[in-house]
Amino acid sequence: MNNCSNCNSCDSCNPCGGCKPACNKTYFNLQADPLDPYYWLWEMNCEHGRVKLPKLPVPCPTLSTNYSNATLNLAMGDCETQILTGEQIGSLINMEDLRNVDAKNPDACSLLVFNPGCMENDCSPDVMMWKKYVIPDAGDCTMEPDTDGYYRVLKKTDCGCITECRLPVVPSGMVSINYERDSVPDDPDFPWYYGQYNDTINLHLADNAPAYFGKYALKVTVNYGIQCILSSNCKNVNFRSLIVPVVQNTTINVEKQSSILQGFAGFSTSAPEIPWGSQAMRGSITFLVPKGKEAYLHHEFRLRSQSSFPNYYSNPTYDGKRVPDNIASQVNALPWNASRLNALQVIIEPTNGTSNLNPVVDAERSQLDAAVDEYPSL
Repeated sequence: MNNCSNCNSCDSCNPCGGCKPACNKTYFNLQADPLDPYYWLWEMNCEHGRVKLPKLPVPCPTLSTNYSNATLNLAMGDCETQILTGEQIGSLINMEDLRNVDAKNPDACSLLVFNPGCMENDCSPDVMMWKKYVIPDAGDCTMEPDTDGYYRVLKKTDCGCITECRLPVVPSGMVSINYERDSVPDDPDFPWYYGQYNDTINLHLADNAPAYFGKYALKVTVNYGIQCILSSNCKNVNFRSLIVPVVQNTTINVEKQSSILQGFAGFSTSAPEIPWGSQAMRGSITFLVPKGKEAYLHHEFRLRSQSSFPNYYSNPTYDGKRVPDNIASQVNALPWNASRLNALQVIIEPTNGTSNLNPVVDAERSQLDAAVDEYPSL
């Protein structure tokens, strides 16, 4: 080395075989300060130091709701957004967990109402909370109508909301009384008819009771009169009037549903001046008509005389024909026996029931009880 003043200064004298760069490896280490996480410690070869980390802008998490799909959304900056559905949140919450609800261990069919804690004369809630409530049984509670004849009831509106209404003790329009044939016995307003006939009397339920036709079954009561007249030109007869109510699309059931009036119409050969005839009777029958059905009365009027028995007393010339008013208004002018079904009153009431044509009845008896007065005879 002494022979050369400088490495690589002479090529002829190079005892070192030439100079080469030093082959040193650099040492470097970086770690967080265990005493302060905002500083880092570094080492490089034989040197070391401590450096403070700069504050980097980090986005804060944001919480939002999405009402269209009922979710709770938690955005975590660069991380994936966390989504909680309403169903997930609801599955964690019981009704009793809500702050203003006191409804632990509800009974079957309990309602949730804003505290119904009515005092004796005070219907204001005692605690401002929602509580469980079960409608109590009636017990000795009896409804009394208001002074104007109404009960107070709850009903639903068309929107399904509960509202209070007044229900009349006797609802208006719950009966329709129709006077369909006149009741005056001695005028010719409703005509008389000769001899024997059949008659169909339509009751026009839809027209005469429109308020409840098609909404309810109908209880129909028919009150009617039968009158028979004759003159000295006629024979003494036995008459029979048979009325059967018939519901639309059903058959005539004489055996179970008929009303029969039967009597004698006659005159005295010694004193035949009997004005207006000889007999008037009143009959009544009640029957049910299913909802939306019409009904009519089937009327059969028959005559028998002593000479015709057991057959009917008929005359094709007169049977079923109307008696002219000028004949009916005279005394002793009839050429043939006549009659009329008049004083027809039809009472229509809405109801909900059924007709039983085969009820349980007593058995027929071969011998009835002895005639013993319950109260001493006078």
